[in-house]
Amino acid sequence: MAEQTVARKNLLLKPLNTEPAFFDASGDGRPFRSKWRPSLSGRFSVLAKICVGLCFLTGLLLWGQDNFVLVTSPDKVQDVCGRHGLTQLTQGSSHGVFLVSTSSIDSSISTDSDVQSFEQDRALGVPELSGATNASLTQSTTSILDGLPGRTVVNYYGAPVASNYVTQPATTIIRQHDLQLASGFIGKGITVAVIDTGVDTSHAALQSALVSGFNFISNVADPSELVDLSPAMAAALAQSTTSILDGQNLVQLNASTVAILSQSTTSILDGPPGEFGHGTMTAGLVHLVAPGAHIMPLKAFAGDGSSDLFNIVRAIYYAADNGANVISMSFEIAQSSPALQNAIQYALSKNVVVVAASGNDGGQILVFPSAYNSVIGVGSTSNSDVKSSFTNFGTNSIFIAAPGEGVVTTYPGGNYAAGWGTSFSTPLVAGEAALVLEARPTYKPGDVANAISRAFAVQQMGHGRVDLCLALSSIGVGSFCK
Repeated sequence: MAEQTVARKNLLLKPLNTEPAFFDASGDGRPFRSKWRPSLSGRFSVLAKICVGLCFLTGLLLWGQDNFVLVTSPDKVQDVCGRHGLTQLTQGSSHGVFLVSTSSIDSSISTDSDVQSFEQDRALGVPELSGATNASLTQSTTSILDGLPGRTVVNYYGAPVASNYVTQPATTIIRQHDLQLASGFIGKGITVAVIDTGVDTSHAALQSALVSGFNFISNVADPSELVDLSPAMAAALAQSTTSILDGQNLVQLNASTVAILSQSTTSILDGPPGEFGHGTMTAGLVHLVAPGAHIMPLKAFAGDGSSDLFNIVRAIYYAADNGANVISMSFEIAQSSPALQNAIQYALSKNVVVVAASGNDGGQILVFPSAYNSVIGVGSTSNSDVKSSFTNFGTNSIFIAAPGEGVVTTYPGGNYAAGWGTSFSTPLVAGEAALVLEARPTYKPGDVANAISRAFAVQQMGHGRVDLCLALSSIGVGSFCK
């Protein structure tokens, strides 16, 4: 996302003709369908799907990439690979998801009854890498940061944090403090899996909230983001004595993120990967809204913001199988994927609430997984409660929105940063889901979504902008919010 800073302005938006419907909260365990947004099968005729499948297979035949995601029964993977000339690159998989390679595609694989799905191992990226050209901000960087109160160190649920992290425009807008003071709900007992670039496991604000995660890139248990830095840079960052949010010096780390650092640490951050810190930032926003929740960091992205379908699918299954109640996903893929859709459906079948960024392309564009049925797709709003100019919008693209401009959050090395994009709106909603689940532990994903849908109306932003008091009041536990 190319960052631009412009003066604050009001956007005149024309409302859509249709309103998004609610989730099916019947609790009967069936897949959610047309009571919220149309499923993929409802968008295409059978003939159209056949044509799409044939075109996709043709694309595979012409595609030069030789890595593919194969979904099949683990006890049949060797037979399938033998029949179709595939080389198995990964071993055991409890859900039958394998990475394979081949230099030529056997067309009969599309009719093999043992093959659930077979597709390119496509690249994914965080929304800030989507290439949007119209991602100008509706508020300037200076005005957002100048509006923050003076920096002090405060205690936030047992951890020393920057006061500018706890008290900022985003928390005021969503009425976080009102809810915490009135209800005491902090997400206690709920686990939120954050699929991203990893996390700074030693950050003072997050350390006590973290539970065991995984690094799917290296296949190790340590999900630390610091592995993306050179040893010298990682050591310098960890040992820095950065003044927390002194507000005097801004260092642009990449096209979408501005870290607030003291001048003394600028030199050590001259060369990190483009999206280094993204995971620590998103985890910090989950923790900001739900400080009592556990955070499960799942590193499926490198520090440059890149990942692939295979690692994302594995991370979703891992989260669902290892106790996650909510999955926060600040990434997107342009086209639907059978393997990704099946992983999402598996998580939903285990009553995991799935929250995903709706993208920064600035249009009525569907991206995945946010566009899948029963996934809570999140857009971005400004601090003036209009849609951000960079966010995707519209009934089919957005279920709910949250502040996504100049949101202050944690950053590796004990630092803090401000981020712009739907990546930073999404974890605020994931944190909200944790609050709802603490209040109503038996709720299914549709019930949680219905509560979240009680929001402040913003044109073209689905049900509107998150309001924690309205959401909790709708289930009978937040009516005391003023």
